[in-house]
Amino acid sequence: MKKQNLNTREESKQILLCNSQRPAKDFLTGLSLRNNGKNRRKPNYFVEKSGKIHQLNKEDITQEYLSGYCSSGVVVVALENLGWLKRRKEDGKFIDWLGNIYNNKVHEKKWRGKIFWDKYTDTQLSSTIKLLDKVCKEKKIPNHVLGHNVLVDGVENFKGIVCRSNYNEYWTDLNPSFNFEIL
Repeated sequence: MKKQNLNTREESKQILLCNSQRPAKDFLTGLSLRNNGKNRRKPNYFVEKSGKIHQLNKEDITQEYLSGYCSSGVVVVALENLGWLKRRKEDGKFIDWLGNIYNNKVHEKKWRGKIFWDKYTDTQLSSTIKLLDKVCKEKKIPNHVLGHNVLVDGVENFKGIVCRSNYNEYWTDLNPSFNFEIL
């Protein structure tokens, strides 16, 4: 498949929000090491919980994030977030999907078979809003948001801002702790 560049207005129609599922340092290190340094699955942007924004990729990497769902024209913005958490039976501590202990306050809401979630920070959300405004203007993407994290039929045709969970009922990003009202 020919690589496409996102520099032309006609190509971009959507911004896809997703989670890193790892802490920022681990996520960024993993991106550089995966596939012997030849990893193509890098989001266009990454927003840390501290609010720091990284531009990681200028290419259209839709196929890497939405294979089988959408062919092109998606700008991917990954947010630092561990996603779902579970409580260990032996000590009641929360852990992420890798078994690392989670020491922050959890967001509790039953959704897609999970109950406990890592929270997004206010600083991160503020930076994300600024980034989305910038990308929408630069790429001429309508600044419209689906406004929820559930499966949406025909989402691949929506022009605006969506999250990965809008594409498939098994994906859990963005999680229920995300405040869609701020967008």
